[in-house]
Parts: sequence; structure tokens; C-alpha cells
Amino acid sequence: MEELDEFFWSDLLDYIDEGRVVAVTDNGLLPVSQDGQIFGFDALVATRLAERLRIGLSEIDGPPRLDDVVSRYLLQPRARKEDLYVRTSQVVRDLAIEPPQALLDLAAVRRLDLFVTLSFDGLLTRAIDVIRHGGEARTSVVTFSPNRADDLPGPRDRLNAPTVFHLLGRQSSAPEWVICDEDRLEFLHALQDDARRPKLLFDALRDDHLLLLGCRLPDWLARFFLRAAKNERLSARRETVEYLVDPQADRDPGLKAFLADFSPATRVVALDPTVFCAELRSRWEQRHPAGVASAASAPAVQRAVDGAVFISYSSQDAAAVHGIAQALDAAGIDVWFDRSQLQGGDDWERQIRRGLEASSLFIPVISRATQDPARRRDFFWREWMAADDRAAGMAPDEPFLVPVVIDDTPAYGGTVPDRFRRAQWMTLPGAQTTDAFISHVRGLYRQISSRSCRS
Repeated sequence: MEELDEFFWSDLLDYIDEGRVVAVTDNGLLPVSQDGQIFGFDALVATRLAERLRIGLSEIDGPPRLDDVVSRYLLQPRARKEDLYVRTSQVVRDLAIEPPQALLDLAAVRRLDLFVTLSFDGLLTRAIDVIRHGGEARTSVVTFSPNRADDLPGPRDRLNAPTVFHLLGRQSSAPEWVICDEDRLEFLHALQDDARRPKLLFDALRDDHLLLLGCRLPDWLARFFLRAAKNERLSARRETVEYLVDPQADRDPGLKAFLADFSPATRVVALDPTVFCAELRSRWEQRHPAGVASAASAPAVQRAVDGAVFISYSSQDAAAVHGIAQALDAAGIDVWFDRSQLQGGDDWERQIRRGLEASSLFIPVISRATQDPARRRDFFWREWMAADDRAAGMAPDEPFLVPVVIDDTPAYGGTVPDRFRRAQWMTLPGAQTTDAFISHVRGLYRQISSRSCRS
């Protein structure tokens, strides 16, 4: 195993913070708990399915696979493969497996917003909902199958919720998901069809860095997946990187030699995915101790996230306002909160404008600092005037502006854009959030987010 030095982790965390990493997972090899014991997910499901179908697996060397059960079942007279999808789905449902720790750790890296799973179960989606949404089902799920060519709802940079894309189908009673290698072949064949390939997803796979975790990719499939994802010869010079975290891939001499010779941008990491995800979470949380990007460790400007709550404030109030951002983030609300305090620049201002345009709510933090005559030309005024202009294009009763006063500045008073006075103000002395404030913002945020999802 090559040494994972500080440069490795720093580069990966920078890419994540920039919103340029797609996580690709396969839960089959991840350890899950059942009846006080630890099993690989695929081996556990295969064992229980074999028991239900009364299929012997004693002669198999090593952990059983679903492929083993499928092939033996189809040798029986009058066996129908279609029945296996129902039976497998029933087994997974009855097992009621909790998300493995690796997926919980991955979900805790909150700047990851697009996940591709090669597994049929809902463990990754549940992990994200548990970590980010308090257990509420708010993660967006998209499922591809050869007969239903679904795609992302919009370009990667306009997703308004964490999104899990089931590239090889999702468990159901219908035979539209992968339970064996023959199914994988059919799905991969369908992905070659331009009319069925999910274009927006593959645009993201092509343009972003890939973090492949525990993916059961034999030599031929790994080569094919990387080639399809990047949409060009793997030997072509490219700016993106693929991290293939899989001890088995590291032990595959043919695959390693191929990648070394023809795909130098692909890095094989021989760590167990559980260990890797734990280390990734630890390092990300060290960089973001409050779950909100900070000036010391994060990129200068956040990437615009559709539907985020934009907090605008005077640089004099940065430390106090950080607590408000923390509280909203902990409540499962996406927050656009720039702490860079830079001196401007075209890219910085452009990114802030994008953040404002993509936001669902705008929270101007009003204080003595914002009323200081010496600060009438500070950058927050550009944000305030832009928000005022955006509100002018909305219906009169559309919630967008949520002014917050954090000191003794009179509510509905002082120097603010006209439309700010017409909105409902909230007072948080000392920038200390209250349950009423969090509930109010969360209610508006969910109302707008659910409306966006339906549209």
C-alpha cells in the first residue's frame, strides 16, 4: 500500500470542499451487524436467501455471494429468475439492517452532495438521512434501469438536496435491479445507449473527481466503468483524479498494471473502506469543527448550493453570526455562510452572487456594525441590495427575507433596504438562537424545498 501522506488527504479534502467529488459506493463488502455478529452485506443476504430457497452452499470456498445462490437456484427444474427479485427483496426487508459505520462516516462529510451506489439497498440513503436530517427521509433518490432511464433532476451544481443515484437499480419486486453478474452486464449494455444513458449524471462523473469505496469491480468491470465515466481514453491527460479504495483491487496484478500503464490519474488505495471512511470523517471534522466552512481551513468561498439559506452580515459580527450558522446546520438546514472576509475579486463576488441567486432564504444580520456610517460601502451592502432586488421579483407574500437583529438595534428600524422592513423580523440578543427561531427558519426552508422538489 502506498503511503497516504498529508498531501493525499489535503488534496482530497480540498476537492470535497470545492464540491468536486462524487462518491461511488458498493455496500456488498461493507460489514453489517446482525444478531450480535458481523457479516459482509452481500454474504449475509446470500446466506439468508439460500436458507429460504433451501439451497446448499457448503462446498463454496469463502463467503457466499448472491451470484452463487442465483446460479444454483436456476439449475432447479421450473426455476424462474424473476422470483429471485421478490425473494431477495423480502430477505433484505426482513433483515432490517442498519447502515454500516462506513456509510455513516461518509454521510458526515457534509460537502459531499452526490453519491452513486452500485448496490440495490437503501443503506446509503438511510445513513445520510440519519446523519444530516435527524432520521427524516429527505435525501433525494434517483434510480436507473434499462427500462426506465431516469437522470438527475438538474446539473450537479443545482442539486437542492443530497442525492443518491442507484446506477444498477434499487430493490423492488420488479426485475429491474442487479442481483448477479448477468444483470450487471445488461445494465452496462443499456448504459451504452445514448438515448438511455443518464446524461447529467455522466457529465458529473466526467467532470468531477471520483471516490470509489468498496466497489466490487473485477478487472474488466473496473476498466469499463472508469472508461464510461470519463468518456475518453483513460490514457488521455485529464485534470480529475479517481481514488479506488479497495484492498482487493490492490491485490489484482492485472488491474494494477493496466491502471499504472494507461490510467495514471487513477490511484489505488489498499485501505479497508471502513478504515478509510473513518479517517476521512475524522480529518474533515477537524477541518470543519462546527460543520460549517471556516476561514482557516476551508476554501475562501463556498460553492453555491441550490436551496441553501444565505446569511449576510458585517465582518465585525463574524464570530457571533457563526453560532447562528452552526445552529441552522445542526438542524439539517443547508447554510451559505462565507467566512473568508476577503478583499473582493471577480471570482469571489461571482461565487457570492451565485450563492445568493440559488438561495431559498436570505437572512440579513442587523447590528450596530451594519448601522455604522463608516461601513456604508462594505460588501454586505451589495448582498443586501441584491437580495432586495431579487425579492422585488417575487410575489408579495413569498417568504425570502428573514431579517435578524442581534443587539439593541431597533427592529424594523435603522438603515436597511425598503423590502427588509416589510418582512417578519426576529430578535436574537447576543446572536443566541432560540427554538422558535430554528423552528421558523426550518419551516420556511422545508416549505420551499418541498415545493422545489415537486416542480
